[in-house]
Amino acid sequence: MPIHVVKETIELDEFTTDANGNAFIQKRINLANGYTHNLLQTDIFQDAMIDFSADTSVVPLIEIVISPYPQIPTEMNLSNTTPVYSFRYAAAGDDSVLFKANTEVTNFRFLDFNQFPSKQIAARQLQQFYSDHCYISIHVAAVADTTYKNMAMSFLLVFEDKNVSYITSTMGQIHENHVAMCSELMSNGRIVTRSSLQGNVFPMWRYGGIRPELTVSPTAPGNFFLQLASRDDEDMQTTSQIRAAIADARSMSGYDEAFGNIYPDWFKENLVAGLISGPVRDQWPPIKHADNGNVLML
Repeated sequence: MPIHVVKETIELDEFTTDANGNAFIQKRINLANGYTHNLLQTDIFQDAMIDFSADTSVVPLIEIVISPYPQIPTEMNLSNTTPVYSFRYAAAGDDSVLFKANTEVTNFRFLDFNQFPSKQIAARQLQQFYSDHCYISIHVAAVADTTYKNMAMSFLLVFEDKNVSYITSTMGQIHENHVAMCSELMSNGRIVTRSSLQGNVFPMWRYGGIRPELTVSPTAPGNFFLQLASRDDEDMQTTSQIRAAIADARSMSGYDEAFGNIYPDWFKENLVAGLISGPVRDQWPPIKHADNGNVLML
């Protein structure tokens, strides 16, 4: 599997932001077709200090993305400060992104980029894609309708290529093409509270139990499940009383409360159908057939 190094630059004497304060700069890198490309290493370098002295009323922000297809500015904001920095690129964890870096710009100094993957992982990141090209996209968010000067950025990409079948290459490119059509507005994850986490996750042994208050009683072994004094004989219970006990065993309890209102939840497991579902009436009088099929009177 051949390994090759791609070195590219983006150099502009000047660029002008639009009415929203954004400038989108892009460059395409052509790769061999019919291969799976493993992006092994990524590095970026600032060759010149960008001149942002044209207007110092806001702090400029820069995004850099390397991706198999061109990055589409989304409807999400890069910052909600005043002024609002809008139309950021997709998040670094998106499948359409191979590498992403961003930074806040201080005029006349070299930039310190935050990047994903980190510098340690980017030295051996193993990002795989099938497209026969990749794109370097730069987003500058600054003052609207303003011209800035002297951009010079260098990029180092190390690829390991492996020849694959036509079907594998085509299906991979179709997948990446669809992924590149990213959603303009993402919303995922859910809000949780401490109480909901306590009631829905393990360890459940911290909460409730089957009538835990009885475990502290010295006479508990005799009346742990039945409402009896420890030395009394058990009275015969009616069917309705048993059904009431079953209903208690089926009752819902809070996560931090004893299981079952009175009786444990397993109390209902080995009961006859007539007690669980209600009275079950046998056929009466019973039917008996004669040899010829006639019903006999008993």
